[in-house]
Amino acid sequence: MSVGAGSLALAACGGGGTESDLADATAKDAVELESTAKAATTQKLFYGMNGHMAWGSGIYKTLSAESQLATLKDLGVTVYRADVADAGMATTVANALKGAFKNSGVTIMPVINPRSAGWNQAGSEDTAYKLGYALAVKCTQPLKGLVKYIECGNELDTVGLKIGGDGSSSADWNPAYWPAFRGVIRGMIAGVKSVDSSIKCGVNVGIPMAYRALQMLWNGISPNGSANGSGGALKTRWDFTTYHWYKSSYNIQRAGRTASIDVLQILKDSFGVPIWLTEFGWSGSKDSAQSAADYVTSAMKQYKSIKDKYNIQCIMLYCVIDASYGLIEADGRTKNPAYTAYKNFVRANPV
Repeated sequence: MSVGAGSLALAACGGGGTESDLADATAKDAVELESTAKAATTQKLFYGMNGHMAWGSGIYKTLSAESQLATLKDLGVTVYRADVADAGMATTVANALKGAFKNSGVTIMPVINPRSAGWNQAGSEDTAYKLGYALAVKCTQPLKGLVKYIECGNELDTVGLKIGGDGSSSADWNPAYWPAFRGVIRGMIAGVKSVDSSIKCGVNVGIPMAYRALQMLWNGISPNGSANGSGGALKTRWDFTTYHWYKSSYNIQRAGRTASIDVLQILKDSFGVPIWLTEFGWSGSKDSAQSAADYVTSAMKQYKSIKDKYNIQCIMLYCVIDASYGLIEADGRTKNPAYTAYKNFVRANPV
């Protein structure tokens, strides 16, 4: 045990405890940590939700962890996705997991965001790797023993990386930006694993047909202007594939211009690891309140019916509070019809 951990345990005994007191407190801490880790491992995962509980401003900042948990429990959510970009944000999540969320049946899945931590998409792979590694270490240390899953990056493919097509060909991707993209993802995965090798890491893309970008990472391929790219690069491995799919992209099983591409089948066949839809949602302000609610019901019905076919472990709606995409309006109080649609579906369709 580190000096800091020992001091905390001694403080728990009143600051002047004996060695026996310290040993008892240390043992108690170890049991609680083991219990928390076990709970995260056996956590029911399927019904998820996005939020921004670690943001330092805005509506989420004004809502306590207890308040956010109450909403999630009412909806039937069991996994809450929260972005983190530094140790402070990760500590906010950790405090919630050790406090209100402890033994609640709701866990939190952090997503590390290097875009808010100085990642330079035009930089070298080595520089990006080092940034990703350091960031992941800082964000994972407060969360060790509290989380089982971490997503490494959020829609990093959407910032100038695609230069043509729809993303389904190697030729659609920018060779100049690719090294920093690959480097920061590799670095984040390695950084998480260096702190806790038992944590499972996920990697996502945000462009609907960008499964080719994931295939290139996995197989060590770099874009070079050709349809297949060039081999020989370092291969990237993750534990679960994460993907984003919104109503505006239509049906994920019949996607693309020809409506004939089964994206989920491609993800399953390409990587052989579980799939998480870490963002799905309606078309924002383009949808009426009722059409948004109808979409929630139809999308959840579809995903639940095919979850075993494709090994979909979790679906996460975006999001709980938002002016355009929220089950709850930006005031944090006003519930939209989609709120009731989500809640009713979960109650009628347990997993």
